[in-house]
Amino acid sequence: MLTVRARRSDRTLALDLTLEDGIALLADPKALVWFDMDEESIEEIDAVSAALALNHLTVEDLKHRGQRGKLEQFDHYSVLVMHGVGYASALPAIEEHELDVIVGPNWVLTGRDPHLHALLPGEDLEARLPSMLASDAGYLLYAIADRVVDSLFPVLDQMLDDVDDVEDRIVLRPDRALLERILAMKRNGVLLRKLVSPHLDTFTRFTSPAYGIVSEEHLFYFRDVHDHLIRLFEIVDSYRELMTGALEVHLSNVNNQLSDVMKRLTVLTAMFLPLTFITGAFGMNMPRSPVWTDPAFWILGAGMVAIAVGEWLYFRALGWTSGIGAWPGSPAKRRAPRGR
Repeated sequence: MLTVRARRSDRTLALDLTLEDGIALLADPKALVWFDMDEESIEEIDAVSAALALNHLTVEDLKHRGQRGKLEQFDHYSVLVMHGVGYASALPAIEEHELDVIVGPNWVLTGRDPHLHALLPGEDLEARLPSMLASDAGYLLYAIADRVVDSLFPVLDQMLDDVDDVEDRIVLRPDRALLERILAMKRNGVLLRKLVSPHLDTFTRFTSPAYGIVSEEHLFYFRDVHDHLIRLFEIVDSYRELMTGALEVHLSNVNNQLSDVMKRLTVLTAMFLPLTFITGAFGMNMPRSPVWTDPAFWILGAGMVAIAVGEWLYFRALGWTSGIGAWPGSPAKRRAPRGR
């Protein structure tokens, strides 16, 4: 779907133009036209590309997703590739949403993934359109990039909330499903870093007057976006470190549980070893039948109980019986969640 929005030279806005009307407005250098389309319709891409005389390499980028974040310059326009993300906490999984922004002298073309929430038509976007179209193409580029970058922060907040939940579950009862979740979240951190990292270099170029992509009066706007990207990059790195630590704690907790089980089995085996020896030595040597009529039976039985109790008290004094009787992995007290 193609949406054409424009600001005429008399400062009035036109928010629902046809492609032909938008192209006609380009003849006025004081006008600003924004061609916005999702990248599902090949016919619309071909029509807009032909009207704006785009290079065939640019058209190919519009038609095929999976581009790395980049900034390219052609004869009469520049191309910026960015990425927004969606996050499904239940899986957990990151959804990559590509955005291609092409900036000309007095026009901007955006080819976006239809699920990129930052630029979906709605009340919030409509309320900001007058300010987004108030200046030139460079400022509109900043406004679009700023919305996309800011949309990443709520996703990171959700991911960090999931880290808190995972840390609590590690203490409560680690299991195989939790291990799979930790590994999935760790992969999400790697993917998010891969998406954010190229934008740092891209916006470093925007903030340099030597490249001449945007006017000097708008450079400080792009510095603000660059600062946001640095914050994002630092948060993503912290997230990856937290997930690495969570994985190590999970594996350590599983090993500790295995050690506890082996300790309990060892204690029980040591308790029954002398009892087994006694019954093996004297079980076939009772002179009377039934055996419980023989006083020796009760003497041996009392001795076996005394030995078992004595061993239990000895192991308890050494601290080897702690946790016996509790279900493996069940904590005595739930840990308070970590705050940020």
